[in-house]
Amino acid sequence: MDANQIAYKMKLAAELKMEGKLLHCVQVYNSIINENPEYTDAYFALGELYEALGNIDPAVDMIKDYLRKNPENKEVRIYLSEFLMRNKKWEEADEILSYILPEEEPVISFFLGYSHFMQKDYEVARINFINFLQYGDQEDMLREADLYVAKIDINLGDFNGALGFLKKIETVYTNYWEWNLLISVVYYNLGMYTHALKPVQKALSLNSKERSVNKWAGKIYLKNGEYGKAERQFLVYIEADDSIESDIYTELAEACLKSRKMPEALAYFEIALKLDPGNILAIEGKKNARSQLKKSAADA
Repeated sequence: MDANQIAYKMKLAAELKMEGKLLHCVQVYNSIINENPEYTDAYFALGELYEALGNIDPAVDMIKDYLRKNPENKEVRIYLSEFLMRNKKWEEADEILSYILPEEEPVISFFLGYSHFMQKDYEVARINFINFLQYGDQEDMLREADLYVAKIDINLGDFNGALGFLKKIETVYTNYWEWNLLISVVYYNLGMYTHALKPVQKALSLNSKERSVNKWAGKIYLKNGEYGKAERQFLVYIEADDSIESDIYTELAEACLKSRKMPEALAYFEIALKLDPGNILAIEGKKNARSQLKKSAADA
């Protein structure tokens, strides 16, 4: 099959895909591969088609078979690693990437960093992202690596380190909701509650549907003495998720307590204790709420 015939068949396959004739499309791509086993674009197109059909394993097997015959083809190896990561097959992706030295292809360090980050193997992820920051040259990916290192440092409890990386990319990500959320989380954990207020409000305005923003907005409003706003944000967060941690109910109760909503505070402290009977703050808060309710009743 010559180049013109390949181009014709690739165009035909694309048209069949547009028409929804996916099985016919698979047949065309397979005919190209059978007659031209070195033509990698057909593998990529067929892999994406299998993915659209939900047939991940046949796509992986097909590309692995190509790599067994052409182990030095970095382009296909990188494609397969991205395909595997896109489908949450992290360990398989790591194994595929291990055949390429990061010194040869710095982007490998980025992919390994991302894969280990998604597996919550933060120390290894950080090493790979830092390696990419030293040797990579794609500006957009470099800034994304900075963002991932900041996330990792937050997860590892290094909030000063995270702040440095977030400040480094401020001009790039200042209108990105997650950057604003992350820096507000960092300021909160550094005890800089006033500094945390503006970015978390911006995160809310940029993405009101992201419930983690509601949670952190509630926590930050509470620390800044804006109890009504804290209560509203916690309630939005709770309504969107059935598996809420005991600490959130404790903080919601604290916001109600500060707003002199004693019955509500007591009810939320009790929910917090059902979720975690050993929650010391909820135990003390419940005692405080009961005491204030009794005092209010006595004064009435």
